[in-house]
Amino acid sequence: MKKTLFITIFSVFAFFACSNDKSTQQDSNSTESNTSIKEKARVQVSYKPLVLHDKGSSFEIEHSLGKAEVIKNPSKVIIFDLGALDTFDALGLNDRVVGVTSKTLPKYLEQFKDKASVGAVNEADFEKVNELQADLIITSGRQAKFFDKLNQIAPTIYVGTDNANFLNSFENKVITLATLFDKQEEAKAQLEAIKADIESKKAELDPSKKALIVLTNANRISVFGEGSRFGIIHDVLGIKAADESIKAGTHGNRADSEYILKINPDYLFVVDRNVIVGNQERAQTSLDNPLVAKTNAAMNGKIIYLDPEYWYLSGGGLESFKVMVDEVFKALK
Repeated sequence: MKKTLFITIFSVFAFFACSNDKSTQQDSNSTESNTSIKEKARVQVSYKPLVLHDKGSSFEIEHSLGKAEVIKNPSKVIIFDLGALDTFDALGLNDRVVGVTSKTLPKYLEQFKDKASVGAVNEADFEKVNELQADLIITSGRQAKFFDKLNQIAPTIYVGTDNANFLNSFENKVITLATLFDKQEEAKAQLEAIKADIESKKAELDPSKKALIVLTNANRISVFGEGSRFGIIHDVLGIKAADESIKAGTHGNRADSEYILKINPDYLFVVDRNVIVGNQERAQTSLDNPLVAKTNAAMNGKIIYLDPEYWYLSGGGLESFKVMVDEVFKALK
């Protein structure tokens, strides 16, 4: 009799230009060719937790964009989602990976640089994907626009997390991926170690201190609050938000130096998109000015530049999440 296994860790970490306070401003439409497609406008996906149904020699996986039947212990996996890729690394599954987004591979995942290139996180090389004859393709938000085309080539699943409930959705993602390879106990042990570390470090926080999170892109500033793509700083790590009125959203809310001074955060966390996309500007171009210099964060040396390879490009993996947690708490000492 077929056994059904439900992984239902309830629902619970994102790419382009920022929005203003009332609406999201998206980039121009994508372009497509016979072999590749670039995502310029993110497709909005309604999050659903991953659910596995044991079919004997395979699993049926329910995800936010549909269902897929995947053989157990797949030997040829293409991974677009960088968090999934670093989770494979953490679980010792590198040999199962046959294709990665080499064009946008962060330095901490260079051990995969010799795998076949299937494009970038926002661009798929469909000829190469087809050539690899994968058992499974793993995607997330940046690939939603061309998910259907990938799914026509091989079983494809969507493993994006839920900004509004990150930790639960992150656990759901990790355990689901691990279960495909009968690695769930190892994954659970790593997750428990991360959560225990978070709780230990949260106990040392000064409850009177508040933080503001900003993303810089060219000369623009966007701010992010609770329930947002960078909201784990508040929601998971327990650092209070300096402005609780920021609307949650993938692209944040447009802001300026006057706003930052008005909010006057004790900690100013900065994610510099310019570093990832190759803009000449840097975050300091927007933030090194007399107004920001008057904030508590600046006067106390707590303008904290986070590593954008983890916070902007990757995230949502066993390795990246641990580094992100360590980076934040170390900066507060």
